[in-house]
Amino acid sequence: MAAVVSSDRQSGRGWSIRTRLTLWYTAALGVLLVVMGSATYAVLKRVTRADSDAYLTDTADAVAASLQLALAGVPEAFTADSLAPRWAADRTLENHRFRDIGVAIFQARSVDANGPVLHLLAVDTTSSATRYFGGAAGWQLASTSAVRALALMDTDVVTLDPHRERVVSMPVSTRRGLFVVAVSQSLAARDAFFTRVRQTMLVGLPIALLLAMAGGLGLAAASLRPVDAMRAQAEQITASNLHERLPVPPTEDELSRLSRTFNDLLNRVEDAFEQRRRFTADASHELRTPVAIVIGESELALSTDRSPDQYRSALRIIHGEARRLSSIVGDLFLLARRDAAEQAIDPVPLFLEELVGDCVDAIGSIARAKGITLEFSPMSEVPCTGDDKMLRRVVMNLLDNAIKYTPTGGRIRAEAEPRPGGGAVIRVSDTGVGIAEEHQPRIFDRFYRVQHTTDRSGLPDASGAGLGLPIAAWIAQAHGGSLRLVRSDANGSVFELVLPGRLA
Repeated sequence: MAAVVSSDRQSGRGWSIRTRLTLWYTAALGVLLVVMGSATYAVLKRVTRADSDAYLTDTADAVAASLQLALAGVPEAFTADSLAPRWAADRTLENHRFRDIGVAIFQARSVDANGPVLHLLAVDTTSSATRYFGGAAGWQLASTSAVRALALMDTDVVTLDPHRERVVSMPVSTRRGLFVVAVSQSLAARDAFFTRVRQTMLVGLPIALLLAMAGGLGLAAASLRPVDAMRAQAEQITASNLHERLPVPPTEDELSRLSRTFNDLLNRVEDAFEQRRRFTADASHELRTPVAIVIGESELALSTDRSPDQYRSALRIIHGEARRLSSIVGDLFLLARRDAAEQAIDPVPLFLEELVGDCVDAIGSIARAKGITLEFSPMSEVPCTGDDKMLRRVVMNLLDNAIKYTPTGGRIRAEAEPRPGGGAVIRVSDTGVGIAEEHQPRIFDRFYRVQHTTDRSGLPDASGAGLGLPIAAWIAQAHGGSLRLVRSDANGSVFELVLPGRLA
């Protein structure tokens, strides 16, 4: 124990958990033992005293009954009032001789201003208790108890010092007068017994605490051994081996739940690292193509003399790829701010039917150029609270995707309507090629783009970075709503943006 404490102090880390648990358990056990020992000692002392007093009282009662019988059967030779009481007392003591209990019989002879005057008739001189008590002289000193018993006409129980004698005095009323039967027993044996009990407790309590401390250390060490194993395993886990997991104890307890919880945390960390790795790889891939095009076109333009039309064509290509790069970088910057919780929304009161109408007007020329019918017929006002700029971005993304995946001659319909329970819903449906069922769960993943295997003749260019829908879904969540794919099959797709009545 000393070695453990010294090691903990020298390490500068304070008390270890094992040491603190052991000290707390030992202290609690020590308090419990002291309380229980004290209570047991008090109860034992009280019960022993009560049993001893009851035994002495029964003895006094038996002696009193014998005295009454003796007084009733006094021989004619001792019938005189001066001789009968002594003969009866002597006869009574002959019938009641005890090894460790002294017996004395008093007679009330007269009464003065201080009360009755008692005369010591007989003393059992054969008892060791009487000899220890001082014989007749000792009983004379103890007569005050007999006086109280006679005055109260009730049993008197008292402990007399310095001899530590327990005395029981019982008044006896007979036709020959008043008597008092007194019995005594030394408390030396009982005091010695309780002294040994106290000594045993004083010696046994520290031994019990030391044993409890040793057992507590062993128990704490055994209980915390799985924690040490988890700690050792956790120290080995780095970014290169996030697939490793902590050992789970076989028992169903707090430690097993802790290890499973930590393993779940590692699963989330691994998923986050994997997502970040994929994000980095996909971002690099998306940025590499336009950068390569820009570099290739610029090098080609600089390497040879070209006509003005050729230079304009190269600049148009470079300008288009630069705009694409700017869009991707802007989306990446928005997602990075979102991941760092730095991108906040700026909610204002607005009308969604006006917002959707503006978006339809803005993108209508593109739809008409592709030969696609774009419909929007607001039925009523749809008030809402939200970030106007971000909500426009969601609607424009949904309309842009619908145009990309709807063939010439197709139809796109936009709707905005209030919800019965409060809030609003924006719906964009098309008659495009739809999204295969195996791709639908991942369309909101970053950089995920559907690889269509169906005939896409008649479709406009549908190239993109795969960031539009993830950003739109995040904007919906930031408003306390949701963006979901309601239906997508060969007849087209339906997306719904659901917004709450007010922001939380």
